[in-house]
Amino acid sequence: YPDGAGPDEANDGDFRTSWYLDEGQTSGWMEVNLGMQESFNVLALVEPVGKLDDYPQSRIRSYRFERWNGQRWSVLTSGESPEPTTILRVPRVSSQKVRLLLESNQQMPRIAEIGIYNQPD
Repeated sequence: YPDGAGPDEANDGDFRTSWYLDEGQTSGWMEVNLGMQESFNVLALVEPVGKLDDYPQSRIRSYRFERWNGQRWSVLTSGESPEPTTILRVPRVSSQKVRLLLESNQQMPRIAEIGIYNQPD
């Protein structure tokens, strides 16, 4: 990946960098490894809408967040056509890995940031 475009760029706290699918792909996924079992109940998905000249609206047609339960991936939440910054509250769960799967419209989407948070109820 070129500088500022790899999967780690979607979880670096910098909204100026982003991860994107390989050229020509319209679906794909990325995994965030939390390093250890962590509890969380909020997921955030941020696209650089309006931050780039050629990116005036969301390019994501549908998305799905999953967590690894130790044996298989299970769906946490999913949706279509997200807002540029989408905050999703989910029932509190625990996992070491979270995966984002997405399908795009005609243009390649970029993910500026994925957030995984444990917020008070």
